[in-house]
Amino acid sequence: MRSTRQQAVVDAALALVDEGLPVTISALTARSGVSNGSIYHHFGSRDGLFAVLYEESFARCVAAMTPAIELGAAEEVVRGMALRYLDWVAANPGRARFLYAEPLSADPAVKLATFAPVATWFAERVADGSVRSFPLWALDPVMMGPAHECARRFLMGAFDLAEARDVVADAVWGAVAPLG
Repeated sequence: MRSTRQQAVVDAALALVDEGLPVTISALTARSGVSNGSIYHHFGSRDGLFAVLYEESFARCVAAMTPAIELGAAEEVVRGMALRYLDWVAANPGRARFLYAEPLSADPAVKLATFAPVATWFAERVADGSVRSFPLWALDPVMMGPAHECARRFLMGAFDLAEARDVVADAVWGAVAPLG
């Protein structure tokens, strides 16, 4: 459970990202009302805050996508994951912006563990032939590429995700649909 001060700092960081402002310690103290010492006490550093914020935001994003695993057939699951991802971005633009802006804040081991249910589902579908064979590192850049690009454009204010949903889901499925 996060303390009130910790939450104030996280909220301030997300607000600064949403406004396109630099997330500096001085900006965090001004926005959150929390002292420098408190930020360092709770997070160790700005990078420590970013690591916590990235881990939490990524976990929420993956948690929004994973219920699609229960949809049944491979096509419905893949399309469902793409749609749930787009819905999460639309509902959480600050966190989505942060994920795109600060990818180096991620601890690769934590990210891999968080993504394990999705990776396991895909590995099983590759093995049974219900999705085409591809390396698991390709899930994010290749399969989700269309969703990421549309999400980025939405976050810049240049794109309507609601209009693109079905086209994006089709493109994501097309990236992994079995050949033949």
